[in-house]
Amino acid sequence: MEITVGKTELIKALGFVGGVTSQKVGVIPILSNLLIETNGKEEIKVIGTDLEVGVSTKVSAEVREEGSITIPSKKLYEIIRELPDCKIEITVAKNNAVNIHGGKAFFKIMGIGKEDYPKLPDWDNKDALTLEQALLKECISLTAFAISHDETRYVLNGVLFSLQGDKLRLVATDGRRLAYIEKKIENKKDKEFNIIVPIKAVLELSKMLEWEGTIQIVPTQNQVIFDLGKTFLSSKLIEGKFPDYEQVIPKESTITTEANREEFLQAIRRTALLTSPEAPAVKMDFVKGKILVSSKSQNLGEAREEMAAETKGGEVAIGFNPYYFMDVLKNLDTENISFFLTTPDKPGLLKGKEGYKYVIMPMQLN
Repeated sequence: MEITVGKTELIKALGFVGGVTSQKVGVIPILSNLLIETNGKEEIKVIGTDLEVGVSTKVSAEVREEGSITIPSKKLYEIIRELPDCKIEITVAKNNAVNIHGGKAFFKIMGIGKEDYPKLPDWDNKDALTLEQALLKECISLTAFAISHDETRYVLNGVLFSLQGDKLRLVATDGRRLAYIEKKIENKKDKEFNIIVPIKAVLELSKMLEWEGTIQIVPTQNQVIFDLGKTFLSSKLIEGKFPDYEQVIPKESTITTEANREEFLQAIRRTALLTSPEAPAVKMDFVKGKILVSSKSQNLGEAREEMAAETKGGEVAIGFNPYYFMDVLKNLDTENISFFLTTPDKPGLLKGKEGYKYVIMPMQLN
């Protein structure tokens, strides 16, 4: 193989693919490699997989000699990143040695032939759901932070993608908070599905999504394909039944607060500085005309901040994990938020825009 490729295009492709190659000790060695193969005379494919999630992306290149090679993903990214901004020549010798020339720099790195490299799945786009990338990017940014990292609750280690009629929902929960967003879309195929996409696939997909263009989603029995045109991501699905999230979302409230999102975020961020890592809790007093945010730690001290807010329906003091608030407030792009409460032992419901709900369980205050 002998190719010339621009650094900017190659480093972007390596960033997409490198996130899915496995860097764990003890796994099949070739899974820590990515595959580069020519695709005609003007293009190469860069492919990576850990057998659960796979990514393939096309890059424009001058192909002088066709071929393929697998190269250690992390090391190749580090090499290309440090090269000057120029055209990069990559050639492969018969012993799988890969020679890399960029500017006045030269590297030689050992590769492995592609014979044992896993193949990514084929799929049929005829039943695909087509969405605006910006819509899916927004939905992921407002839900993915609530995914559970507890491997004993495997069914919560991903985001539920639910399509029913013209409504697409994404839902994520870790048992202590729940993020839910519903968007009205055009479902030309009249297709329906409920699939749980694992956290790794969701996070890698969010890196690829742009604020323009479209994406096609192709769910099958045990996997899903996200096709962005030049790039696609395939992922195995999480098997099991997602919890009944509708039951978790409060249906009524007695106290309603309207507050400025950015002011609320900054008040919580500052107050959280004096919480303990073992039990990070801030106290929120919702009273007429304001919210009092405070924290107290026996070993650290205490913090207090007051902010203007419009509270209706009564007063209540309640404890929350401040980081659960910060996660959602920094991702919302609305000026104001609404927060709905009942009693100190019941969850709170935050709304920031149409179709979005965020449920937070309270914490006991000492």
